[in-house]
Amino acid sequence: MYDANVGFTVKAISKIRKHTIIAEYVGEVTTVEKSGASSSDSLMTLLNTGDDRTSLIIDPTRTGNVARFVSGVNNRSLLSKKMTNVRSRRFALDGKCHVVLFTWKDINAGELLHYDYNAGMQGKSIEEWAKSGFYDTSAFF
Repeated sequence: MYDANVGFTVKAISKIRKHTIIAEYVGEVTTVEKSGASSSDSLMTLLNTGDDRTSLIIDPTRTGNVARFVSGVNNRSLLSKKMTNVRSRRFALDGKCHVVLFTWKDINAGELLHYDYNAGMQGKSIEEWAKSGFYDTSAFF
């Protein structure tokens, strides 16, 4: 679904039960160092080594799926954090890291799916956010 104010979103067409897997978060795996060439605002850290040359991100720009359209929230705002109804879990399969998005509470038909793409970055400076390949959502509602 497209919203002129926020871009593409994902809306539940029927009730989704708690702990339902929504999708694997897929895209091209690249380094934080190379992420500056991306126009995506949905980058997800896969591995943070503390070095931009070896820290890995998932960039869904060219090879992503519906997971990239789950609405992001401002994780610095309590009101926005309350809207979060999707979380992620990382796991290894065949020696590779995968990330799945799942519901962490029941979602009713018509509700938008909301995910905190910046999870784990609370308390970091703007420079640390940028270095990690994330964008600052402090001005979002």
